[in-house]
Amino acid sequence: MDESMTGNITFGDMSKIPVKGKGKILIKLKNGGHQFISNVYYVPEMKANILSMGQLLEKGYGIHMKDKCLYLRDDRGSLIARVPMSSNRMFLMNIHHDAPKCLKACFDNQSWLWHLRLGHLNFGGLKLLSTKNMVKGLPSIDQPDQLCEACLVSKQHRHSFPKESISRAKAPLELIHTDVYGLIDLAYLCKNRYFLLFIDDCSRKTWVYFLKQKSEVFSTFKRFKALVEKQSGYQIKAMRSD
Repeated sequence: MDESMTGNITFGDMSKIPVKGKGKILIKLKNGGHQFISNVYYVPEMKANILSMGQLLEKGYGIHMKDKCLYLRDDRGSLIARVPMSSNRMFLMNIHHDAPKCLKACFDNQSWLWHLRLGHLNFGGLKLLSTKNMVKGLPSIDQPDQLCEACLVSKQHRHSFPKESISRAKAPLELIHTDVYGLIDLAYLCKNRYFLLFIDDCSRKTWVYFLKQKSEVFSTFKRFKALVEKQSGYQIKAMRSD
């Protein structure tokens, strides 16, 4: 709430009551969701909450009264509220307001609290800061018996990656890696804007074919297959698109 917003509310009999601030109210919808009502004046002396129809109209809301009911719709035509008229010809809308909440964690142990405040600093370092008075307001730190799960997960080491793949092909053409690259912005080599790549997993030999259209991939693969199988005496067993 903006408490610097002040002023007065004037009634029909010219009486005035002071405004102590302006903010927004969190309301709970019937479907369980939440919405805000903005530009709400805080008037402590007012005995009832009043929703201004004039301000709703200015914001694009639609108000329709029929059969002793008031229908309130948003600027997209969706029904917001249907309010029946009371015996004294008033329209009383039952709005369930809610309080903003956030996730929080409470720790009674000061050692754990400062461990979290200082970004999961180890308890040995916390105790050193405490004993040497390096942080103002830091109490005496004791090493707790339990371990911090977040520290265990974040500080565990990873096994090193192998220098070479353990699933390497043992013979030529046993596994072929392939991929298509394009569309290249600047055409080159006779207006080719794609290239098709083949890599033999065993020998790491590479073949590159330049293409004008992506639709040429299959016909190019058939030419590649006939060429390498005839030259090597092996047959392609598997292909992997990278």
